[in-house]
Order: sequence, then C-alpha cells, then structure tokens
Amino acid sequence: MSNSNARRGLPLRAGRGLITLLAIVPLVMSGFVIGYGVGTEHERRAGTATEAWEQNARHEHAPTVASFTATDMNGPAPEQSAVLPVGTSEDLGITVTHLQFVVDESTVPPDHTARLRLSMLLPPQDDAVVLEIASVRPVDCLCALSADTAPPYGRVWDAALTDSTTTEVTFDLTGAIDSPGRYGFAVTTPNRDAYLEFEGTGGGDGPSLLTESTPDPTPSPTGDPSPTPGQDPDPRPAAPEAGQAETTYGTCRTDEKLIPTCGTLTGAAAGAHTSRPKEDAFLEFEQTVGRTQHIYHAYERADGRLFPTRKQIDLATDPDNPRTLFINWKPRMATWAEIAAGDPDVDRYLTRLADHIDQNFDQPFFFTVHHEPENDVINRPGSGMQPGDYREMYRYVVNFLRSAGADNLVTVMNYMGYLKWTEVPWHDQLYPGDDVVDWIGVSGYGQSLNDDGHSDFTEIVDQTKDDGTWPGYYHWVGQQHPTKPLMLAEWGVFKTDGHPDHQETVFRSAAEQFAYYPRLKAVVYFSSPDAEGRDSEVDTDPDALEAYRDLMASELFDVKLE
Repeated sequence: MSNSNARRGLPLRAGRGLITLLAIVPLVMSGFVIGYGVGTEHERRAGTATEAWEQNARHEHAPTVASFTATDMNGPAPEQSAVLPVGTSEDLGITVTHLQFVVDESTVPPDHTARLRLSMLLPPQDDAVVLEIASVRPVDCLCALSADTAPPYGRVWDAALTDSTTTEVTFDLTGAIDSPGRYGFAVTTPNRDAYLEFEGTGGGDGPSLLTESTPDPTPSPTGDPSPTPGQDPDPRPAAPEAGQAETTYGTCRTDEKLIPTCGTLTGAAAGAHTSRPKEDAFLEFEQTVGRTQHIYHAYERADGRLFPTRKQIDLATDPDNPRTLFINWKPRMATWAEIAAGDPDVDRYLTRLADHIDQNFDQPFFFTVHHEPENDVINRPGSGMQPGDYREMYRYVVNFLRSAGADNLVTVMNYMGYLKWTEVPWHDQLYPGDDVVDWIGVSGYGQSLNDDGHSDFTEIVDQTKDDGTWPGYYHWVGQQHPTKPLMLAEWGVFKTDGHPDHQETVFRSAAEQFAYYPRLKAVVYFSSPDAEGRDSEVDTDPDALEAYRDLMASELFDVKLE
C-alpha cells in the first residue's frame, strides 16, 4: 500500500523499515508534556500553558500548539508538521507515533483516570485496523529516533479498532501514570499493510489528555475505606500482566512473572536433534551470536528424571551471566485424562518433582506441560487425549506442583504456529485458563508456511489466512488473552539452497518489524542442523550470522533479570 504524505505537509522520505518515531516537542499542559518530532535532528521549540488542577472534577488538557521546523532528509524543511503517522507506507516505511508526558506531584491525585484522545486526519482505507498504545522508556534527548535507537516497548495499556469512518480514537491510560516522573507511550499497529494519520500539534485538534479524579471513598465505621454501592473498590487496573511502564532511565527489568518492564527477553535451544550436550551447545550459541541469552530452553521427556538438573541450575545461577530456564515437560506415563484424574504413579513423580524444585532452585523459571499439544490430540471419546483432557491435565499438573511447594513456576501455554491447527474446531478448547497460564507461547518458523523465500518476521509472529478466518497469532492473543504477554517459545529460519539469502532477510526484517509487536516480550531461537530435515542454525552463512548478531546487539534485549 502506498500513501503519499506530501499533501499533509510531511515530505519525509525514508527506506522501508525506518521507524519514524515521533520524539519530543515539549508542550507543557498543566504538568503534562506531550510532544512529537518527525525523523530529524533539528532543534525543537516549545510552547507552554498552565492550568490549575481541579480535585474531583473532569478536566481536559488541550495541548498548546508549538510550531517547529523539521529538516527533510532530502530537502528544505517545511514550516510545520501537522500529522502523527502510524503504520506502513512506501514513503515512510514503518512509522510509530511516540508521545511523552512529564508529571509533577500537583497533577497526580491519589485516585484518577486518564484517557488520551487523538483526532483522525487520514483513516485507514481498507479493512478495520487495530491500534495499540504501549509504554516505552522515555528518551533523554529531543533527537530523531530510528529502528536502531527506539526505546523498547513495555506494557500494552489499551487497544482500539479503527476503520474508514473513524474520526477520533481514545486510549485508556488509567493506572499508567501513578507517580511523578517521565512517561513515554507509543501508538503502533500490528496491521503491517495499514497506514493512517492523526492530527499533530501543528493543527487545532491535536493530542489531548483527559483526566478525572475519582471521588474519595466514604469511610467505614472502622475507619477503613469502603466503596460506595456499585463502585469498584479500586478503579485502577491490577498490576500489569504484560510489562509495566518504565518511568526512569534505568535498565529494563523483569518482575516476578519474568515479564520485562520494557524490552524483550531472548533465548535459545541449541544443539537440538543432535547428541551434543545441550548446555555446551547453548554456551557456544551465546559465543556465536555475541550475547548472553536470558533463557535456556530445555526439553524434559524422560519419565522419572527430576529437573532442573545440576547443569541447568549452574547455567541459571551463573553470577556473571544471569539467565533463567524454560523447561518443557512432556509426560509419557499416562494419558492426559489419566493424569487429570490423579494417576498414582504421576502423582508420586509430581510430589518428588515439587520437592526437588523447592529444595534446589528458588528462581522463577518458565515451565510448560506437553508443549505443542495439537499434534497429539486424539479427538475421539474415550481416547484420554481429547482437547478437554489436555486442558484439565495442564490445570492439574500446575496446581499440584504449586500446592506442593513449586511456587516459582512461570507457566507458558505453548501452541504450534501452523495455520492448519487454527482450522480445527477444538483449537480454543485447549486453553487451560488464565489462572494457570502466565504467558502465551507460539512456535513458528520462517518458510514453515510459505516456501517462496520471500517471507519475513511477520510470517512467524502473525501469519494470517487469506480468507480472513484467522487473524494471526499476535492479533488472536490481543483479542482473546489481552493481559498475557506473548513469546515465541520456538522460532527459527531454515537455510535452503533454493533461497540462500532467506535467513538474512528474515533476521534483518525482525530488527525492523518488532515495531509492530509491543505484546511480544520473549523470543527463543531453536537452533538445529536437523529440524525435520532442515537446518535452522544461524552460522551456516556469514551474511545470515552477521544479520543475527546485529539483531542481538539491539537495545531491545537490554533487559535485566531480577
């Protein structure tokens, strides 16, 4: 899709893949600063406005318009830019609008709601388009941002659906601004062929933040606050499930569920389908790609073996290279239905396993039960391997282990990323439930679905069906499980003689296309010379290796495990 922006005073020209991150034009609005810039290094000028905070009152903060000059990459600067672009066009490549707020104590009452309103200038022209607003770590300069310098995403706070009739979009940011400090937000879309424009500060109806104080609760006779009838005791959302706003310039870090406050975790399963010791292969993979990985992915299928093993624990407790584990356990002692019903042999093993974990490893680690179950479903009554049997088995195992002392499990529901499994009528019946699932995982591979050599990172994350019956896994997670972070529990790109540049193409595209996916919080590479007869190792071609090393060097993966 091509959308010319010259008619809207935005004569930027850039190669496809540049993220035109709309950085900072300081516009003070009763303590809030909203701003944007347009892909340049030019100095910005600021305008100010002041307005008193009114407690317990609905209050809209309209931005003060400040004109600025933005130097075009290939010519003179226009006097003013009036648009905030989002999406992808041939003129701009990938564009993401960034807004920043500076909050002082006078503008953060104890309880309040917050909504950001954007006025549409150019709505999407085709199908309905999803927009997402995510927190980002604020930047410390008023300079141009690109795919290489973009601050990493944190939590997705809200999403909206737009179409050709949309005139205004409102995002709920309640809970995102809860103390004085600097807050950044990005507006992006996972619809990779979509493009739209919002009105910027150069126009008369630019971004505005609507805040409203919530009434003070009526004290109870004991002095404890209690809600008024029909009122939620705490109208603010619970602790973020998909990455919390980062309000300082510090390092992105993980919480108790290993969700990064911003950025993305990276990991690997190396030496797969070989006789090599997997821990040794993993360490060699780290050396090859030039980055210590956050996640060591291991597969436990042998009946009776306890995990984490000593070697796995040593990897995860290395003081110089902090890591965590992702352990797939595929039980073979009984059917899913038998395990869910409390099979005695399985229960004895789970008791030993929980005690082993409790005594030997207290760090949070990723865990899934029988990953990629779709391929093992026997949808026949009495088989013990029906979709509902899997759901109940997963629930049983997780609840058993946690109640027996293994309370450091960070659970992952790991789907197969093949479109054929989304067509089966029982696909949604597999999900064990939000109370026992912390993350949604997908296994996807470049050229697993299209073998034309032209697929890219989006094929792995969000492959859709041409008839519109499947929105893509990224869209599906956002629709069905919006509080859960998404990981590529396995991903890989195969080296083929027919398409010798394919690995490099996908690795390069990943560096750019992360801009589409703020919900994607972990990527775990599956490195094998024989993955179903194909080679996914990253170092069989020097150009592919260079591309992967460049990807690993991104600030996106600068996350501290805590």
